[in-house]
Amino acid sequence: MAVTTIPTAGIADNAVTAAKATGFGKILQIQSTLLQTHFTVSVSANTNTEVTNLNLNITPSSSSSKILLFGRLFCEPSTTDAQNSGVFFLRDSTKINAHNVSDAGSRNNMLQSLPSNYTSQDANSTPETFGIFTIDSPSSSSQINYKIGYINGQNCTLNVNRSVASTNSSIYEAGSSEIIAMEIGG
Repeated sequence: MAVTTIPTAGIADNAVTAAKATGFGKILQIQSTLLQTHFTVSVSANTNTEVTNLNLNITPSSSSSKILLFGRLFCEPSTTDAQNSGVFFLRDSTKINAHNVSDAGSRNNMLQSLPSNYTSQDANSTPETFGIFTIDSPSSSSQINYKIGYINGQNCTLNVNRSVASTNSSIYEAGSSEIIAMEIGG
């Protein structure tokens, strides 16, 4: 069977409108930050804390664009109460798409809580990896700074891309963290 290609310009406006759309649903740009170094972040109990340097800037080409965000945080807090922790995205200084509704009360609002990698309390040698994603509709064509944030129910030191002990041994893990933003035409 022969295939015939019709140029988009040859399709009437009222025929198949999606075929004539330009940019809608297309990936217009990708920005990313990959961190492979080991560092720590001081976290105060029940306080939204930006993970240092785990951020990026993106300038949408249109205020109707959507931003698809992906994030990965490899970390271990210095507290054995790590199950009361989680991660989220910030647009500039605003937490996005977490549980921000009026019935939240004093709960810690996040996109994902701790995916525990060890069956007993451990704040020494077993890091966790958070993987989060969401779609944001910033309604802006100005530069936006997206960040990954962390919250914990206890004061702690967040060890990023390493375990607390971080000893050079095969029983202590190390990893990387990343944030990716994709502008999708709207």
